[in-house]
Amino acid sequence: MRSERDVQLRWTPRTVIVHGPRGLAETVVYPGIALTRRRGGHVVDETWLPVGEAEPTLADDEALIAALHAAWRWNSSAA
Repeated sequence: MRSERDVQLRWTPRTVIVHGPRGLAETVVYPGIALTRRRGGHVVDETWLPVGEAEPTLADDEALIAALHAAWRWNSSAA
């Protein structure tokens, strides 16, 4: 029996709490894209790709293309 595979792409920022030298915490938010792979409705892998703060860069685009390519190969192997 073949289990269903699914790939989801969504915009999702990451929030990180950074503690300074005097113990003061600062919250930093990084923009990014989450690429989630599911099998049979369950998450089996998630990759988070950061993007440029002002706008995505060429390097951001290339990283996303590579991640999508790998995810599509993973998804099509179930066919």
